[in-house]
Amino acid sequence: MLNSRKVVPFSLLTDAVGSCPHRLQQRCRLNLREWPGSPMKPSAFDYIRVDTLDEALSVLADSDLEAKVLAGGQSLLPMLNMRLAQPKALLDINRLVALATLGPLETNLAGVAAQGPGAAFLEVGALVRQRQLERYALEEERTRLIHTALTYVGHPQTRNQGTVGGSLAHADPSAELPLLFLTLGGTAIIQSTRGERRVAAEEFFQSYFTTAIEPGEMLTKTLWRLPVPDEGMAFKEYRRRHGDFALLAAACTMKLGSDRKVQHVRLGLGGLADTPLLVDEVRELVGEHWAKERARAIAGAVVNRLDFADDYQASSSYRRQLASVLIASVLEAAYEDALAKEDLLCEH
Repeated sequence: MLNSRKVVPFSLLTDAVGSCPHRLQQRCRLNLREWPGSPMKPSAFDYIRVDTLDEALSVLADSDLEAKVLAGGQSLLPMLNMRLAQPKALLDINRLVALATLGPLETNLAGVAAQGPGAAFLEVGALVRQRQLERYALEEERTRLIHTALTYVGHPQTRNQGTVGGSLAHADPSAELPLLFLTLGGTAIIQSTRGERRVAAEEFFQSYFTTAIEPGEMLTKTLWRLPVPDEGMAFKEYRRRHGDFALLAAACTMKLGSDRKVQHVRLGLGGLADTPLLVDEVRELVGEHWAKERARAIAGAVVNRLDFADDYQASSSYRRQLASVLIASVLEAAYEDALAKEDLLCEH
């Protein structure tokens, strides 16, 4: 374990050095050493780099350190620069290869709610980069919803560095990954020196930038439920321009029965409250044949129940109208996808 006093995050130092042409790297390193007392945006902190999970959990258990976990740094570093976060220590976990696992998990585990026959899970380590998951999810139809949602996350450059665990732990209510995690019915695996616990996505997000992760704990892994082969899925998002935060986002999964009535539907919304939301009203569709008018009525009931506020991006009235259109649209898209899959299975 490396522990050294720095004025700026270590990742910024290494990034600055690594971006220099080879012949200038020595000069860059020299200059960085010559400016240890220069005023910088972040407040002073201890930089701690660990090589094992046990070391990381031990650091987090030390209440005197008040360490913040540094993974991709796409949210934390800007907060440090603006001094919205002033931790006493940064805990760099990027060497913990055990947290970078990515692959299918075909059996239910203890602490994971049963999802019915054919249920499968995708195991995603907290250090898996968003771009890595985006590419992986492109390989199979059951992970297509994950791939689609990730293409809306920032830009390829930020997804190359940003981690899945970091986005979930940051818990921005307008972010795509928390919305998708909730809609699919994921499970968060949280560890500390006291042991391991599992938290369902419905209980993981608690308020603005607040999760069920307690002091001394760290998110180490997530399990994502994968839709069954004939389950329709859709993701839609409205934003002012590419890479911006979402004005509103929606994700939906829907399964039809043999009579083509809605058998199961799950709809999540992001950007409307202090956490992503699951929409209870869509349960009224279960047992019914699909009808656009019914979907529009449900969308109207949802927007009438929710409170909409003005902000720098949109007025409350505009956001309300947007939500009504988006909810009906994503429900229809999920139905069309489920119908196409049902027809394809019948052909085979």
